[in-house]
Amino acid sequence: MTTLKEVAKLANVHPSVVSRVLNKDNTLNIKEETRTRINEAINELNYSPNSAARSLKTNQSRMIGMAIPDFNNPVYSSIIHGAEDHAAMEGYHLLVYSMKQKGLGKDFFSKLLKERIDGLLIATSDINNKHILSLNETKKPFVLVNRMIQDVENYVVLDDERGGKLATEHLIDLGHRHIAHITGPLYTGTALKRFQGYREMLQEKNIPFEVKYVQESDYTMEGGYQSMEKLLELDSPPTAIFAANVMVAMGAIKAIHDNGFQVPADFSVIGIHDVFFASGLSPSLTTVDMPLYEMGSRAVAQLINAISERKLKFPGITIDGATLIPRESTRSLLHD
Repeated sequence: MTTLKEVAKLANVHPSVVSRVLNKDNTLNIKEETRTRINEAINELNYSPNSAARSLKTNQSRMIGMAIPDFNNPVYSSIIHGAEDHAAMEGYHLLVYSMKQKGLGKDFFSKLLKERIDGLLIATSDINNKHILSLNETKKPFVLVNRMIQDVENYVVLDDERGGKLATEHLIDLGHRHIAHITGPLYTGTALKRFQGYREMLQEKNIPFEVKYVQESDYTMEGGYQSMEKLLELDSPPTAIFAANVMVAMGAIKAIHDNGFQVPADFSVIGIHDVFFASGLSPSLTTVDMPLYEMGSRAVAQLINAISERKLKFPGITIDGATLIPRESTRSLLHD
């Protein structure tokens, strides 16, 4: 097995310099040509650091945890992908925990932080705010991903309000004036921000806001289906639906079809998040693409920086970049 000393000998540097490069230690001003020489030696000798020995020396496991609601929601695959790629690039392992996993008690993550992992990404609203605040007692950093709570600034979120405005504006530009919004749970920041974007865009375009066109749901197909059925029961149903996410949109479309109507002939539907299968649905789903991969990657970067600098508090990040992806599920009323 190749040793660090052998890498140092091939690169013609002291072993401590190799160690600093491997640990991304910037306290010593190492020339770029020296770093290149060290990396070439690492590749030539196929050197792999002894992570177990390094963990004992630094008292770090080089593992970070990530809590998500469950593995069935396709939105989280992109977030996990971004987090996993960045963690690997920094020499960390990502452990993903589903909140539907059996045996996860309310104090599970505080125990986890005290013993096994160096930091935690919380990408679920299923953890109570009080339990999140109690994580401060572990003296290890955590980052909220895709959610915000009062008194916690360690977050990385998307510009959900902008996403809501883009979705609503698209439907208005197509000539729709009776636009419903099936929200996510309004106790979550993501759903509330998307709802605010919806209301603000209606106001900007001088379209009256009507409470009857707002249905609160959860982020599931079942929730979208049930909410759409309620909208279909109205005396004057909407002509277009802005769904809080792609799962809700799919549920709404199924309810429309099950009740003998068609998308987009009778109802236009748009959803948040352009997951991999959105273009393959029938009809293909118009979406607002949100930078989920980048959010996962930036969250890990924030967490690793906090771990290395031993910080428990750091400024939050809001990532913009929402993009409209028009497809077959929305149609114009302007030429009817």
